[in-house]
Amino acid sequence: MSVVRQLYQLQLVDSEWDEKHHRLAAIDQSLGDDREVVRAQEAVAETDAALSELRGQLRALELEVSGLNDKLKKNQERLYGGKVRNPKELSGLQEEAAALRRRRSELEDEELTLMIGVEEEEAELAERKARLRQIGSSWRAEQELLATEKDDLEQRLAELEDQRAAIRNRLGARDLADYDDLRQRFGGVAVVVLRRGICQTCGVDVPTSVARAVERGEGIHYCPVCNRLLVAG
Repeated sequence: MSVVRQLYQLQLVDSEWDEKHHRLAAIDQSLGDDREVVRAQEAVAETDAALSELRGQLRALELEVSGLNDKLKKNQERLYGGKVRNPKELSGLQEEAAALRRRRSELEDEELTLMIGVEEEEAELAERKARLRQIGSSWRAEQELLATEKDDLEQRLAELEDQRAAIRNRLGARDLADYDDLRQRFGGVAVVVLRRGICQTCGVDVPTSVARAVERGEGIHYCPVCNRLLVAG
């Protein structure tokens, strides 16, 4: 097998290694990344806190209404119990009763508003909890897939490293230095395919004599335009 053909095989191995190495790096960043889950948890906690606040306000109003009812009950007992006969005092009790009823009506309106708010927050909390369960389930499934893919990638990378070492051991230092330099300068592509006399990377027609030599695997030749090594395709 010609030197250029071996370098082309090395390039295929190196290119696959680069691709899988980059994918492995991306997986390492994604593994354990639970930011979306945390955001969903925070949304649940935020709604739960808001709901607790509304419930607390509702309980406070209920206690206040209960206290007003007790006061109104005592007021009515005094007003209609027959013990109070003073007209001025009776008038005062009537005014107090009216004021208590007005305040109770105001509080009951507030209660109704809070009850609606509580129902809305309960619905929102249920929705956000369902969303959290969905996100958590999807995240766990994705993490399992990523972990499996990582194991496969690490195994394949080890195989590619063995293949690369075996190929490089068969090549001379000068050829490897030339290959490494070209690959670094030209974005990882040091060897390009020549098919029907045309460089498949830059599209130029190479001289006929060069094309024939490449097809026969004789010597080392470069594309006159992109300056990469040519291999018959």
